[in-house]
Amino acid sequence: MKKSDLFPTVETERLRMHVATIADLDELDEYFSSEESRFVGGPRPRLESWDALCSGVGHWIIRGFGLWIVTSRDDGTQVGIVGLSQPDGWPEPELIWVIYDQFSGQGIATEAVLGARKAAAKHFGIKTPVSLLRPEHKPLIRMVERMGAERVQDVELPDIGPIPAWRFPDPEAG
Repeated sequence: MKKSDLFPTVETERLRMHVATIADLDELDEYFSSEESRFVGGPRPRLESWDALCSGVGHWIIRGFGLWIVTSRDDGTQVGIVGLSQPDGWPEPELIWVIYDQFSGQGIATEAVLGARKAAAKHFGIKTPVSLLRPEHKPLIRMVERMGAERVQDVELPDIGPIPAWRFPDPEAG
C-alpha cells in the first residue's frame, strides 16, 4: 500500500491539503504558540504542538481519516488546518478547520471546507459530516449555513456535554 492510499492529498483551485509531516512543525508551532490560537487550545509550548502533530498523524492510522495541513498552491505557505476528527467516545466524525488570521476574509475557509467535504465523501464515505459550533461563533455559523449546513440536534460529547451541531449536505447532491 502506498502512502498516498493511506493519506490522500487534496487540491482545490488555490489550496493543497496534505497529512502533516515533520516539515510542518515550525509553521504549526508558530500559530499554536501565538495568542491567535486562543480559541483552539493555545497558546501552547512547542512540545504540545509536536504532540498534536503526532496525534494527528496517529488519528489517520487509527480512524482512517483525519486532518490535513492546508497550504497555498502558489507558494506552499501554510494557511491552516482542515479535516475530520473523531476523538474517543465521540459519536461521529466532526468536520473542523482553522484558517490562520492573516488569511481570513479571502474565502480560504470555504474553499478548504468544501475540498475536505468532497474528499471525505470520495475517500472515506463520510458524506454528511457535522461541525460543532458554539453560538458565539456567528461568522462560522453563517459560513456553514451558506454552504447548506443545517442546525441539527446537539451532539453529546463525553466529559463535555451537549454541543450545538450543523450537518452539511452531501457535496455531490447539488
